[in-house]
Amino acid sequence: MKVFFIYACVVALFVILVQVSLQLLHSKGIYLFIIRIYNISEYGLIAYFISTIIKSLLVRKIIRLSIIVFALYAMVDYFFTNQLKFNNHAIIVSSLSLIMILIYFFYEKMQTVFLYPLYQSITFWICVGFFLYFTGNFFFFLFTNYSSDKAFLNQMRIIYGLVTITKNIVLSMALLATEHVETNSEELLIPRDLQLDEFTLNPTKP
Repeated sequence: MKVFFIYACVVALFVILVQVSLQLLHSKGIYLFIIRIYNISEYGLIAYFISTIIKSLLVRKIIRLSIIVFALYAMVDYFFTNQLKFNNHAIIVSSLSLIMILIYFFYEKMQTVFLYPLYQSITFWICVGFFLYFTGNFFFFLFTNYSSDKAFLNQMRIIYGLVTITKNIVLSMALLATEHVETNSEELLIPRDLQLDEFTLNPTKP
């Protein structure tokens, strides 16, 4: 929940910065730089959040290492391309990476049986929201630089808006869930009040 709150604050902060760069400063260069920093921050926060709820230690380390690798790639890609033209390379890479990480999260959950339904988990709904967002908008990120048809771009923007609204609704639904302590059903649960002495024979009595 702390990561979820930080993510919401970061989104709000970057929305304000984008509006300032466009409406007050009228600088496309600053706007594109803010978008690139937001892309890095978004990937870092979501990837770190998922790494905290994944059980595999190796996968957890790989995800956290990927945050550093992606940050370096995104900055190198920004400085070695036209800084006054929108570049979707980093967004495509981050979307694909997060989709694969989320698929692994769902795969790991499918391998474990819990005492409580999965849909009652806060982390499950948060991951569902992000999965819908990145899979639904992937083609928008992919074709935004390769099409000049205004009608097509307007349709893609509508789809982007609908997917983003759906993501926000699902993330809000996560707040209604109740997080339970995950206990593997394969563990043997022995009641604490069980008196094992009652099943033993007393050698002093016939």
